[in-house]
Amino acid sequence: MRTVSAPDRAEQQKLREEFPGWSIIITDRDRWWATRGPLPRDQAGEVADLEDDTADGLRAKLQAVTR
Repeated sequence: MRTVSAPDRAEQQKLREEFPGWSIIITDRDRWWATRGPLPRDQAGEVADLEDDTADGLRAKLQAVTR
């Protein structure tokens, strides 16, 4: 299992602060995930999980979903 680097941990924290309500996860394969839920019934069709190879890519996807 890989240890998350200090820069990745800092970026993870920034994403958590930018997108409250989303859990930000870095996998041992260096994938970045954002997940939320379970969503209430009235939001059941909305995106609840996103993934990307980079923090910046995940940020862009989160921005698109939360606009």
